[in-house]
Amino acid sequence: MKRALIVGCGYTGMRLAARLREMGVSISGTTRSEARADELAAAGLEPLPGSLTDAKVLRGIREVNPQLVAYFVPPPVSGEDPLREVVDAIAGAPVEAFLYASSTAVYGDRGGDWVDEDTAVRPESRVASARLTAERLAVEAARTGLAPTRVCRITGIYGPGRTLRRVLESGEYVLIKGRSTWVNRIHVDDLVSGLIAVWRCGVGGRVYNLSDDEPHQAHEFAIQAAELHGLPEPGWVDESVAFDRLGESRVRRKLDSKRVRNRRLTQELGVQLAYPTFRTGLPAAVAEEKRMVPRQDMP
Repeated sequence: MKRALIVGCGYTGMRLAARLREMGVSISGTTRSEARADELAAAGLEPLPGSLTDAKVLRGIREVNPQLVAYFVPPPVSGEDPLREVVDAIAGAPVEAFLYASSTAVYGDRGGDWVDEDTAVRPESRVASARLTAERLAVEAARTGLAPTRVCRITGIYGPGRTLRRVLESGEYVLIKGRSTWVNRIHVDDLVSGLIAVWRCGVGGRVYNLSDDEPHQAHEFAIQAAELHGLPEPGWVDESVAFDRLGESRVRRKLDSKRVRNRRLTQELGVQLAYPTFRTGLPAAVAEEKRMVPRQDMP
């Protein structure tokens, strides 16, 4: 039986774990939350609760001896990244793929232009710069033989529990007048399919954009989400009001505009997306969400 280690087993990690279990893979997952550790155990995973710098957690990681590692922990904007300690902990394990979950934020704002994996990176925030630094650390591990890393640059993730319901209900979600930017998303189940394909067919040291087929303007997703939930459409506000209400970092993210190509995912890896556009994926996500126990959007 193959063994997988999911580092930072949150929203996407749990969906990935469910698919891997269907494939007969034994899974361990790290989490900082004791409550989430109980959730992992209830789902049939071996939980490894605690900080990634904790000697007990690192010892547990070594004992997993995994064939697959999926790393979802975002890097800190300052201080030491625990990624290095995790890579050291799996040295000597029969790792077939180390999937590092990065972000298309490393491309920066492109004013709506297209980007692909060959586009030069241009991070424009401390968070995006930290992502790029972590990518390079992970890829260096691949070069030195510690871990056959594949970098997965992921766009906005949506799915059941992530359909904007809570922020639409509260009125927290706003659109900025005159600045409906190009955004990119992927349904969490298609993201899981992509991650598995990168494991099975990807190349060490290579970058893969994980996004659906249809970049769209931000207001299109929000308006459809409001309609599906039976809520009022989000309001449009002046840019100055948005800065006052949301703060600079959140507004900068909302103004980031680019279109992400996914040809490497769909053509090179041969992934057939169940939801190539949010126009079909969002209704499916909302329908599944409504079948779930009512709760706020998941972290």
